[in-house]
Amino acid sequence: MGYQEFRGGMKNMSKSHKRLTLTLLIILVTLSISITSLSAQSPNVGRLRIARFQSPRQVAPNNVFLVSLDVEYAVRENATMRAAIYRTTDNSQLWQSDVTKIAGGGDKLWNIKLSAPPTETMIQLSAYAYFQDDDGVWKYYNGTLNGPGSRQISIKVAKNANMQIDLGVGGVQFTVGNMSEKTSPEGSMMITLPVGNSYTISLPQSVELGNSTRIVFQRWNDGNNQTQRFVLLDGDVHLTGSYRTQYQLRVSSILPNYSYTKWVDAGSNVTLQAVSTSPLGWSLGPLNLEYNFTGWSGDVTSPSLEIRFTMNSPKTISANFSIDYRPLILPAIFAAGILGTIILALLRRKMSTNRTHDEPEAEPAALRCKNCGNEVEEEWTHCIQCGAKLGTSVSVDH
Repeated sequence: MGYQEFRGGMKNMSKSHKRLTLTLLIILVTLSISITSLSAQSPNVGRLRIARFQSPRQVAPNNVFLVSLDVEYAVRENATMRAAIYRTTDNSQLWQSDVTKIAGGGDKLWNIKLSAPPTETMIQLSAYAYFQDDDGVWKYYNGTLNGPGSRQISIKVAKNANMQIDLGVGGVQFTVGNMSEKTSPEGSMMITLPVGNSYTISLPQSVELGNSTRIVFQRWNDGNNQTQRFVLLDGDVHLTGSYRTQYQLRVSSILPNYSYTKWVDAGSNVTLQAVSTSPLGWSLGPLNLEYNFTGWSGDVTSPSLEIRFTMNSPKTISANFSIDYRPLILPAIFAAGILGTIILALLRRKMSTNRTHDEPEAEPAALRCKNCGNEVEEEWTHCIQCGAKLGTSVSVDH
């Protein structure tokens, strides 16, 4: 159809039909361009990227060390790939994988043993993931859409590494391996150890600081909350352990359930609650005697049953109670009256009995001769001692 015929046909079409036809033409042209571009620019390998290239941060000279290389791929059809590792400084090849056939999607993982140089230095390694194109040329992706197909890492070569531990508290005794260490007054410690070994670090769960104060271990800065842990020294290590401060709370009372000692986190709020009255116990229960709460004393003073305070220092507090003897007043007066009456009656009876037994019968007065003083009998007429006639010559002893 010529231009004139097409133009005439367009004139005979309605405006809505014209718009629809033009839209369809534009869509067809756009799809044609997109499909042509996709087939021309997208290779058989849709993705070939190094997902992970890992190694120790530090190794000792002449030591064999392990690196890990993980390559992800996505292939529309069968493809051929290989991986290689080079020393970046001189581009010398340290390792190359076998040529591998891949299809579909997945990943390929290699664990590779490499040898460190004999002297202390810094080495850089470059890893590549190659695919073979239709012309047999090995290529790798530079971009992030299909790759990247290369990664670099740096490794320090040295015999020893530093382990630094910060606890924030000076004088804390702990162990690293079989060595006993202690933090400086600033709360830190640094030790140099052979690299490539695992060491056990053991911290105390709690440390008494004196004055009813202690610290309790919480966690490490890497999330580990164990006081004993293993650390691989694959380079300089800096660990920070945190402790929280606790104060001792002592509560004392004549009531056993109010007497206790416990550790409380510094800065926490504490509430103590008492009862207004409490019975003395089962042995004195029938007497209805009770303890009456009289108030709190010590580091916190208050007459209220409930007290609230913040543990900003060690606290010693007493819950004070007194015994209420009022239920015993009337029974005591009554009992005292009965007891007094009984005692008075007993005393009177005892006094009467003593008078009866303590007063003996009066003995008759003794008769004596007035002449010689000899004791005579009443019926005698003369004294048998001196012969004097008795009668008026008799005296009576009183």
